[in-house]
Amino acid sequence: MEGIIESAKKYSDLGLHLVAIKEGSKGPTTKNWHNQGINVSDLNEQLNIGIIHNLSSTCSIDIDSREEAIKIFKNYLGLDPVEMKRAYPCWRGKKEGIKFLFKMPNIDHVGIKKLTYKDNEDIITVFELRGSTTGTGVQDIMPPSVHPQGHRYEWINPLPSQFSDIPELPERLVDLWVNWDIEEKAMLNCLGFFKPDIVKRQLEPNIDSEDIITKFNATYSVEQILIKNNYEKKGENRYLSPHSQTKTPGVIVLEDGTIYSHHAGDLLGDGHSHDAFDVARILEANGDWKTAFNNARSDLGIPLVTYEKPIDVRAFKFFHASEAIEQATPPKWVIKGIAEEDSLVGIFGPAKSGKSFVTVDMACSVATGKDYHDRRSKEGLVLYLAGEGHRGLSRRLLAWEMVNDTKLKNSKLHYSERGVQILDDLDAEMMRNEALTIQDTYGEPPKLVIVDTLARNFGPGNENSTEDMNRWIANIDRFIREEFRCCVVLVHHTGHGHLARGRGSSVLPAALDWEYSVSKNDEELEWSLDLEQTLVKDGRPFTPMRFLFQETEFHHLLDEDGLPTTSGALVTGFYEKIKKENKLFPKQQELMDAFYSVYNRKLEETKQNDTNADDVFVTQEELRERCNFDISDQKKAMLRDKRLIEVRPDKFIPPKKKVFV
Repeated sequence: MEGIIESAKKYSDLGLHLVAIKEGSKGPTTKNWHNQGINVSDLNEQLNIGIIHNLSSTCSIDIDSREEAIKIFKNYLGLDPVEMKRAYPCWRGKKEGIKFLFKMPNIDHVGIKKLTYKDNEDIITVFELRGSTTGTGVQDIMPPSVHPQGHRYEWINPLPSQFSDIPELPERLVDLWVNWDIEEKAMLNCLGFFKPDIVKRQLEPNIDSEDIITKFNATYSVEQILIKNNYEKKGENRYLSPHSQTKTPGVIVLEDGTIYSHHAGDLLGDGHSHDAFDVARILEANGDWKTAFNNARSDLGIPLVTYEKPIDVRAFKFFHASEAIEQATPPKWVIKGIAEEDSLVGIFGPAKSGKSFVTVDMACSVATGKDYHDRRSKEGLVLYLAGEGHRGLSRRLLAWEMVNDTKLKNSKLHYSERGVQILDDLDAEMMRNEALTIQDTYGEPPKLVIVDTLARNFGPGNENSTEDMNRWIANIDRFIREEFRCCVVLVHHTGHGHLARGRGSSVLPAALDWEYSVSKNDEELEWSLDLEQTLVKDGRPFTPMRFLFQETEFHHLLDEDGLPTTSGALVTGFYEKIKKENKLFPKQQELMDAFYSVYNRKLEETKQNDTNADDVFVTQEELRERCNFDISDQKKAMLRDKRLIEVRPDKFIPPKKKVFV
């Protein structure tokens, strides 16, 4: 078998961009790996190598669960993975899996798509479409790298000798990638893991019966009712709503003959499956059961009936638990798995930890309908209550456009000129009235409202006061959440000495449906932050997300020295829990203080003299002069813990520069 270096040369000659990865690992940890591949000359045989799809103009199909994937490909997609194995370049890392390599199709703004389902507490991945046209890094480990289980990746059907001979992604899979959000549930339905319930029948006692529904469904198919109501058939099992603005066929016919609508904006998109009678009820009877039954009677030649509406004069009511169960609905996600409609979400973190970068990213994703780091977002109106940093906000919006290659000019994002005094009913009402005006303009209510920050939008009160915080949350509910049934994100600072929660009254976390912490990583990794879920009222927290900070320069915005203005936006990183450093002993701290005092002085001198900062180091003699003790033991400890790096004998540099601000 060819070694790492020889294989890497062949891949590089083919025009593929590579990333170096620690042997036995699957994820890269080097900075900006997704923007620049590694030179083959920098590799050694103890490394793994991966193909960077977003730089190589390639993509892959990664099959993890063979039998289930074969069922999907054959029964739903009309493709045969066994024949694909003979026709397309493919390799495997584990026996039950296989990866196929293709050229990346010309699709705007797509990333990795995974078909998964839950088996008890385990998340099972069936297959993935792996590639990116969003600038996000996507890579796959290539042969002859070492799998985490110890064996090597190997080719089944090797690569061609020219890039032009790498096959195009089959058209059916291109179509699947574009319409993934729609087809995902149909594929799960094919495996038996998604079976949406039919809406519970509402029968008038002694008048209506299931028999009428059965007769109607035997007479008319669901496809006939859809076509009658101007739904357009697209492909084998998809229909396009006449009211669709995206022109995406979001209605799917399931294996049992019912339909399921992916689009929440569609009348049929209520999270249930619908038979022919129910489609007719929704589309032709405005959802009314009694009208639908009489319409069915008319179509079937059955005499109509007259319904008498009972009068309920009760001033106060108790309802039976079964009525709540009948009214239960699935979550309507604003960002899949992170935020849903009609909820309160808290995001907290220390000052300058990157909270606003996270919320600006969320706001722009929802306002444009762009996936939020491979999590589906629902496009809608976004209102951003910006209480601070307006100049910084404008630059961050510019940076988001550049990094995501998506313009905000035609988006549904609006921000306020100042913070709102939420505790002041008059000021809160003025904000709500302005929001209602914007709602009238778009013809839809806000999907997401971000309050950044709680302190700057609090008003005349004390956030430590239980009474004031209760009133503040009540006004958030009254003037925003309940008015628009939207997701409200509250950005909040941590308190001094209480970094594990937001500062102020405990009333706030008790009122939240979801809560996330933002923490900055400025020692082990440059320019990164973590988003971790700290509270969820129903379910389990998601796996923490790591974001890398991608800096941007605006050459049309120059300062007085002619230098470009800078800002940045977040890109997806590889999450790995960072081991916290132990607290330094007094002499260790004194040594490190001495080191950074000398090092920072030298850095400042290079800046003033316009010399190369890469040549800056601190000598052992300089450390001895600054410390009034024998530094030998402390120096060894700092080298062992990698707080200092010895680049040459008795010459030291820091492990990484602290650059996240």
